Amino acid sequence: MSQVLYSERSWNPLARTVELTEDGLRAGGWTMPLSELNLGAMAEAFQRGCWLGGGGTERPLQLLAEGAGVVPVTRVTGTARPVRVRQAAQFARELGAMAVRQCGGPQQVTALAARAQAEGVPLWIARRHTPGPAGPVTVALDRRLGRVDVWGPRAPVVRIRAPHGFQPDAADPSKGVRLTVGDVPAQLSFKKKRRKSKSSVEVRLPDRHWVLRRESAFTSWLLCGERPVALLTCPPRRPVPTPGTLLRPLAEVPYESTDPLDAVMAHVFAVAFGLGDATGIARLRPERRPAMAGGEPFATDATWDRPWFSNLGSGGHDNEPGGGDGWGWDGDGGDSGGSDGGGGDGGGGGGGD
Repeated sequence: MSQVLYSERSWNPLARTVELTEDGLRAGGWTMPLSELNLGAMAEAFQRGCWLGGGGTERPLQLLAEGAGVVPVTRVTGTARPVRVRQAAQFARELGAMAVRQCGGPQQVTALAARAQAEGVPLWIARRHTPGPAGPVTVALDRRLGRVDVWGPRAPVVRIRAPHGFQPDAADPSKGVRLTVGDVPAQLSFKKKRRKSKSSVEVRLPDRHWVLRRESAFTSWLLCGERPVALLTCPPRRPVPTPGTLLRPLAEVPYESTDPLDAVMAHVFAVAFGLGDATGIARLRPERRPAMAGGEPFATDATWDRPWFSNLGSGGHDNEPGGGDGWGWDGDGGDSGGSDGGGGDGGGGGGGD
């Protein structure tokens, strides 16, 4: 029988009580197995004397109430869910200590933190992996913050930062979106034309030039110069989740190029920009957020104890209505992102995602 680490009891059979065991968390009418919790992210913050909240925000453990209060719980999908408990500080201490144990102890947690720092991506943001010509390509994004990070072997990391989201009416061709390849800022331009075949997205470096062009209602070609990189296709509206993971699958990218940077860039385009009839936009909703020097967006402390949805999961725990993985905010008829399962993560045209 699993050891109970924190438990609440009530004479009222309808009371919403909380129980934490070595197997998972039960709160009111829902349960969350241990496999659904981002233990590494919570353990790393706990080991530094903090508690992790929505959007990567943190509060010192000593500020948590000894009595009733809210304690956010971070999921492997990047979603944060607030849990109301009767003994907030005790609950956080038990969950944090268990997270450290489950990660292999303090040294392993320190190693996780070092890896995340090297990647330039905090642990709470979900990472998805897919095969590439030189090895696995990793995709990490949070649409609410307006950040995308994609990297793979033998290629520089490609990062997108858009603290205010995609601004379609901005005079700047980049429409509020900044893209870097390694340490080199790229020239980014969006062209959304009434004649859909003329819509495009271009990324320019001193020695390379990628362009995304609409091919059909649901496909777009990514070219490097005149050389084809990949034909990117809108995935099914309700993709089948990868066995053993809560995360929506990435779009399949049939590489036409064996260049490692082309592969990374293909996944950047697939996950961040519209495809098919939606070519010419970025899938980063306009939402004003503060940014540090260098344009690194961050969430404010006010979001610490509020729900933070990643829209990268396969159920209601992770998805908010109207936030369906980048669609639904611009009136394009995209999926709701709610319990209907939503769409995949590769772009969209018309009502698909």
